[in-house]
Amino acid sequence: MEIYLVGGAVRDTLLKIPVVERDWVVVGSTPQEMLKNGFQQVGRDFPVFLHPNNHEEYALARVDRKYGKRHIDFNCISKDISLEEDLQRRDLTINAIARDKYGNFIDPYNGINDIRLCKLRHVSNAFCEDPLRVLRVARFAARFFHLGFSVDSKTLLLMKLMCCELKWISPERVWKETEQALVTKNPHVFFQVLRDCGALEILFPEIHSLFSIPTLTSLQKEINVGVHTLAVMSIVSKLSCDAVVRFSALCHDFGKIFTSKKFWPNHFDHEVLGQRVIEKFCTRLRIPNIFKNFAKITAKYHDFLYTVNRVTSEKLIQFFNDIDIWHHKKKLEKLIVVSEANLLGNIGCNDFYKEKIKFLRKAYEIANLITAKEIIQEGFTGKNISNVLNARRQDVLGKWINIYNIKN
Repeated sequence: MEIYLVGGAVRDTLLKIPVVERDWVVVGSTPQEMLKNGFQQVGRDFPVFLHPNNHEEYALARVDRKYGKRHIDFNCISKDISLEEDLQRRDLTINAIARDKYGNFIDPYNGINDIRLCKLRHVSNAFCEDPLRVLRVARFAARFFHLGFSVDSKTLLLMKLMCCELKWISPERVWKETEQALVTKNPHVFFQVLRDCGALEILFPEIHSLFSIPTLTSLQKEINVGVHTLAVMSIVSKLSCDAVVRFSALCHDFGKIFTSKKFWPNHFDHEVLGQRVIEKFCTRLRIPNIFKNFAKITAKYHDFLYTVNRVTSEKLIQFFNDIDIWHHKKKLEKLIVVSEANLLGNIGCNDFYKEKIKFLRKAYEIANLITAKEIIQEGFTGKNISNVLNARRQDVLGKWINIYNIKN
């Protein structure tokens, strides 16, 4: 029995970045021997075992044989499989490097050289057997973009040829890869690579459509909404690590898909239309409600903050109620982040916006001075509580806005 460290742990060690988890491959053993040595088998389809002490994954060397259309339709063969054969089934050369117990690297597919070249290159033509790898490569491109990595041209060509198979990937798996891409340093690269290989149109037609929609060139250098959206994602990823915030930045202009073409490049009512698109988008990909709900709020209000100091106290209270700021103050700060990124993606300047943020935060503080507790103590019950609460908050906010306008 020979045991080797493989995959991401070896790659990340060579990249000199933190190793999150370690995977091992076992050559020359059997399931029976692994169980006899105290390992616990995980699942029935693949010969993967958990170490009895540290619970790290140890997999018997194997090759996979595709038998169906779906990305999970593989037969696993683990008898008499060499380390080189096991490494050959992996997606990218940088993930097909092993290290033995003496610290020696086994690199039959030149992954170490590709790390030096910063190239994401497929190991073999077996890459084409799993359409999920299109998403995985795009995710790795986003993850390692800050290190200078890019997709090899031949690998990108294979990804283009695989697009017809993408329909067999389950919505849950598409979302899982997307969610992992959202927390990388450059999530916009994930969607750009998918666009480059033709996968964006198939997996995310809503995002693909944005690249054919004009935007206000008098305010923006970008020539379409898609380019603007990726720019906003790039900016927001520097302002927030929250995947929910980044996802909402991705969806904020979805409503422009259905605005009237006769008014382009203006997009009237795109805030309302966007909420409907997001609802369908998230339903199709089975995206969790925490992402969907905040994305809908962002679609509705991402432009609201630009004119917030000119709206009535009634509109402000309606806004605060819609985002439920009274119970979730962080929602306001998250919305501010997306709105700021959108502004920077439009005109590249946010000096005048800082005053509006101060205004909004102060407006919340003023309105929040009126609480339901004191109204209940006065004897109000049922719906009267919320009615009186809203009225008093509007009143105190209106008086403060009048004073603010006089001073400014």
